[in-house]
Amino acid sequence: MEIGGVVAVLVLLLVPSLQKLLNSVAYRNRARGQAEIIRARHSAQLQTPPDKQKKGKAHSRV
Repeated sequence: MEIGGVVAVLVLLLVPSLQKLLNSVAYRNRARGQAEIIRARHSAQLQTPPDKQKKGKAHSRV
């Protein structure tokens, strides 16, 4: 029974560290996904013809 107690204590000690690791991985994964969305939007804007990019934006220079 002593081995089971030691294993239980080790598991309880490692749970917070494992949770921090998983939160860190999740945060990095979300940040990577957001960066990919930003790059895709930027790439899509570069691929549209110039006349369609400025549609709706009136530029008047006086």
